[in-house]
Formats: sequence, C-alpha cells, structure tokens
Amino acid sequence: MDWREHYKQRLVSAEEAARVVSSGDRIYLPIYPHPTLLIRALAARRKELKGVVVICDAPMEDPGWFQPEWADSFTIVIEQILGDLGRSVLDRRIIDYIPMIFSTQFKRYESDDGDVPSIDVLMVVTSPPDDNGYCSFGGHLWNKRGFVKRARKVIAQVDETQIRTYGSNYVHVSEIDYFVEHTPPQVTDQEIDRLIESVADEEARAELKGLRPLMEPRERSEYIPHLTGLDARQIRRFATYQCWLEPAAEARTISEYVAELVRDGDTLQIGTGTPSRHLATLGTFDGKRDLGWHSEMGTPGIISLIEKGVLTGARKTLHRDVAIFSALLGASPSELDYADHNPLIEQLDSEYVANAVTAAQHDNMVSINNALSVDFSGQINSETVFGGRVMSGTGGQLDFQMGAIMSRGGRAITLLRSTAVGGAVSRIVPQLEEGTVVTIPRTFADTVITEYGVAQLLGKSIRERARELISVAHPDFRADLTKAAEKLFYP
Repeated sequence: MDWREHYKQRLVSAEEAARVVSSGDRIYLPIYPHPTLLIRALAARRKELKGVVVICDAPMEDPGWFQPEWADSFTIVIEQILGDLGRSVLDRRIIDYIPMIFSTQFKRYESDDGDVPSIDVLMVVTSPPDDNGYCSFGGHLWNKRGFVKRARKVIAQVDETQIRTYGSNYVHVSEIDYFVEHTPPQVTDQEIDRLIESVADEEARAELKGLRPLMEPRERSEYIPHLTGLDARQIRRFATYQCWLEPAAEARTISEYVAELVRDGDTLQIGTGTPSRHLATLGTFDGKRDLGWHSEMGTPGIISLIEKGVLTGARKTLHRDVAIFSALLGASPSELDYADHNPLIEQLDSEYVANAVTAAQHDNMVSINNALSVDFSGQINSETVFGGRVMSGTGGQLDFQMGAIMSRGGRAITLLRSTAVGGAVSRIVPQLEEGTVVTIPRTFADTVITEYGVAQLLGKSIRERARELISVAHPDFRADLTKAAEKLFYP
C-alpha cells in the first residue's frame, strides 16, 4: 500500500484514537512535547475505563487524573524526570515513580523469561510526513523511536510546526497505526495582552508585563497562558530558568571558573539544570575554538554558538563537524529555526547519546552538570532535598559523569551554589542526610565548583576531599565543617 493511502485510511479524530485504549492497558507518553489533544481525549473516557496505567515523563498539565478520585480509572507513573507538576503530586503520594537512566531504558523489554512489561499504546507528537512518507519528532527525538518499535499500537498527534533535523529523527508512516492532525493555535499578541490584564494579582501581572518584551512571539504564545496561573515568585523563577532574566550573581562567578577549565577542542555535555543552564548565555565559551557538542539536550544559547562558529566539532573523536543531541530542549524558537534541515545538527536516540560507553569514546569529553549537595567523601546528590524528597531524576548525568572520567583527557564538572534556603543551609555537608539519593558515587567524583572556587576530588583521600570541599563552601559554614571533618576523619 502506498504510504499516502495508509495515512489517509488511518487519519482519525482524537476521540476515535482514544477508543483504541482498553481497561488494563499500559499507555506511554514519552518526554516533551506531550500530545495534549490525545491526553484530553483519553481522560474524557474516565468513566469507561478501569485500571489503565499511564507512564509519562515530566508532565506539563493535569487533565484530571492527578486527583485521588481518578485512581480507579488511571494509575499514573512518572518515569525519570518529574518536572514541577510531577514533583507536587509525588509529594502527595498520588503517583508512582520509576528512577532510571536513558542508556538502560529498554533493557527491561529484553528479558528471556517472558516477564516483559507491555507497551499497549504509545501516544506521541510528530510532524506531517515528508515526500517519502517519513515523519519527524521535531526538536525532541529523545527515546521515541525505541518506544515506537516496542509498542503494540502507535498514535501520532501530527503538528505542522514540528521541525526536521538530521540524524535518526524520523519514523515512517507505516510504523504508526493512527494519525490525529492537531497544530496548536498561535495565541495573538492581543490575546496575550488580555490574558496578562486578566491576572488579578498585581505583582504577578507586573512580572508578566516585564517579561513580555523579553520573549520571542512563539514563546509568548506557548508560555504566557500557563504563567498566568502562577504567583510572582514562580514567574520570576521560571523566567530565570528560561534565561529571559539574569541569573543570580553566583551563576556568573561559577561560569568564570568553568571558562578557566574548558579548553579549545573539548567536547561538551551540559545539563539543563541551574546553574549550568546559564553558561552559554553568560558568555562562558566565548573566545573558545573548535568546541564539540555531544549531549542529550541543549541549553539556551548553545545552538547560537554553533551558528557563531564556536561549536564546530572540528576536533571531535566521534561525529566530527556535527553537534549531537537527543533533543533540542532549551533552544529558543529562532534557534529551532536554525536547526531545521541543518546538517551541522543531528538528533540521535537517547540510549546511544546519553550513554557512558559512547561518551567515553570522545577524547577530551567534558561533562558539566549540577548538584543539590555534596558530602566530604565526594558523594554527589542531584535528585533529592531534605533527605528523600525527590526533585527530579538523573537525566544523563550519571552516564556522562562516568563517560567523561573514562575519556582520554576527559573531565567531569559538578556545579552548585554553596548554600540553599536563602543561605541558611550549606550544600557542602559532612555526610548526606538519611534518605538522600546518591546520584554520582564517590568513586566517580571529579571537579566540584561553587561561587567560592574549584575543588579537585579525583584521586584524593577523604581527608583531602574534605579540605578541598570546605575551601569552596560558604565562609559562614567553614568553621563548623572543619570541626565535622576533624571528628569524622582524625583521631
């Protein structure tokens, strides 16, 4: 059958597509962007369905199933990356959580004993098919091809705004069972202004008015309708994370230390959290030559560095002259336009990109990620606070940390502000609090940077590590930390 005929025959409404789901099915919603029209159509069948398990990454909205009274119909499980919404519902014990890393994500489907979890229905966003019948996953490939290969039924929400990139960012229409065409409408500037004026809280309204000119039109359309439901503090936090506002002064100081450690020709991976997310926009890599890029996602300003000729990949060991991503998360709309059909940029499957084996094959691989706390032995926690409260998952951090350590000439850099809770708590601690998750074991600890300097841990004893870390802790805590180190490590 010609692919055009297959597409035409399988083109249905969202309501028809949602009827594919039966009670007891396992539904997968891979990481961003989520097919919101399909999600709402599925949620609308709440009274008809029982025991449906929905597994998703970083949910952006609640169609109702995060409410306890929906539990008979839908069990929600978040995989790896919680996001703000997922974190709040996990705190209330309404959902379950799967900790995992991209490189081993599909190992669970390879069992020989028949105990393999099902993927009954996959719901995913794609572009329309091209002249050869291939759809793109837009700027966000991630692990979606792997899910397509393993799902019993695949439903695509077809969005005309999704870009096309090189690499393995494609799926043929013959691999998709149903298509639902839905391109989210662009919110006009006039509608944006009305939304902002409708915000009752004066401080929040003022924040949105100040942000409006700092955002590209497509950013205003995508984000402001969601931001109108937040308070002023939440709006400022999100705007700083998106790099529309300047980060805290500590981030600039940390970026200057990073700039001293990155050498011409290094291949970089950078995590999307703070403060690493701000490095490119703070000018950390300006003036560097022939940097390479191999990372599961982007951060603001990275694609602009490709356009400027700072990230050329000319000295990369693998994929020379090409910047490798699994997803372009962090890119602005104008940066996505630059990536569209650009042979300098490729998206490859996350189980390959965010993989210690792949990263280690790059000479001079430099991973730069963030932490919430670090103890004297070098144990790095990037996932929990106050003991066991989960903030997020590991993403590619563990794989890239190990890969960078094993790389010839490689280095693994961990960034964190020296304090938390408004300066009341030190992030450098003698021992991690009970219940804290260890993201990076002490055997893979390398370089730790705060706004007070650089601590080199690799190959050092626990006494030496304690001294290094105390030297970059906030001065207000150094005396107590020194006493703790003496008690823990000396006669």
